[in-house]
Amino acid sequence: MAEPDYSMLFKCPKCSSFGSIYLVKLAGTQMIIKQKCPTHGGRVIKIPIMRKDVVSHLLHDGVFRCIKCGQQAPVHNLRVSGPWTLIRLNCPTHGIKVSELKIWSIIYSEITIKHGAEPQFAPPQKIEVEPVESAPLEKPPTTNGEKKFCPNCGVKLDGIETFCGACGAEIE
Repeated sequence: MAEPDYSMLFKCPKCSSFGSIYLVKLAGTQMIIKQKCPTHGGRVIKIPIMRKDVVSHLLHDGVFRCIKCGQQAPVHNLRVSGPWTLIRLNCPTHGIKVSELKIWSIIYSEITIKHGAEPQFAPPQKIEVEPVESAPLEKPPTTNGEKKFCPNCGVKLDGIETFCGACGAEIE
């Protein structure tokens, strides 16, 4: 059986333009992809997760496009929130007033490792990570022979570190 032409799935059925991908998530054995043609609106594409390597170049091309006009746009801001990588693009026509893209972090990592972080003309991206709220940890005082704890995150240390392996804080 011949491999389906997935590139045709990513083109608008009315005008054949390649729109912006604004959401990619995993649901069971499928990748759910929401794409928007600038002229004819949005649609949903479902692809078996085992075919993600075959369509990764199409995902990469669609993610870095303005949702309003479909032209390639560099990343203005990128942050991780739970399972999502949230991306705000800087469209040459519309600026940064465009909706935030939601891409499942695992998929985003795979397409950027395989095809590069973003189109070549893009400036460096700003990365923000949302802090995870947790209960404050009590840190016991350090004495000789006892284990030390990171003053920033509370992870147990061996006492020889200069930086915390968990959060990167400098250990004094």
